[in-house]
Amino acid sequence: MIIDAHVHLGEDVVFDEVNTEEELIKYYDEFDIDGGIIQPFIPRPYLEDHRKIHDRIAKFCKEQWPRKKFFGMASINPHFYPEDYYDEAKRCVKDLGFVALKITPIAHACHPSSKDAYYVYEVCRDLKVPLMIHTGNGIPFADPTSVYKGAADHPDVPVILAHAGSESFNQQARILAAKLDNVFLEPSWCGTNAVKHMIEEVGCDKILFSSDNFDQIPVELAKYRQIIKNEDDLEKVMWKNAVRIFDLKL
Repeated sequence: MIIDAHVHLGEDVVFDEVNTEEELIKYYDEFDIDGGIIQPFIPRPYLEDHRKIHDRIAKFCKEQWPRKKFFGMASINPHFYPEDYYDEAKRCVKDLGFVALKITPIAHACHPSSKDAYYVYEVCRDLKVPLMIHTGNGIPFADPTSVYKGAADHPDVPVILAHAGSESFNQQARILAAKLDNVFLEPSWCGTNAVKHMIEEVGCDKILFSSDNFDQIPVELAKYRQIIKNEDDLEKVMWKNAVRIFDLKL
């Protein structure tokens, strides 16, 4: 089984990317991906636009796809008024069945240990869902070390470092994951050598397979199959860790 822990749907107004439902199913069928956790690209900074893409993701997840299971992850601008942020987060988790929240520092202009980010941690704690934080591109906010204080002060909130710092900052991500029990690594876009070091330093229990981008799927699959020879460890990375960390109901 393979669960993609980080995949996007919709239109991104920051990076001019577009992913459609048809493309997602096409790529997942081609590469035998069994399911994924779908999050929005970055919409325009209006609450109505956030609700629309969350509804679109929820509709996709609820359709009956043969042999596939999808879950939603909410991405809400942390600088919205707290009451608006909470209402949309609660709606996504309680009504739409989403399994996590996301901060993208480079697009949300939000330091992951800032006052507004702290509120996101608290909402995750209240709703009992993990928080995924983009790391890598977009320093200084996206430097994994920027996550340290927020994650350390909320030890009961699982924190997933999307891209695990990417190639330039994966060492910082590894140090953070080794130091804090609640920090996990999602190393999309990291090379095989970087991922090998992650496995050596933090173990396969803390690493999640993901593609982030459809075109990246064959590369991500190949690097794990090259590095991890133990079948039990490979299963942890490819799907079991996602089920455990996000509490997925398969």
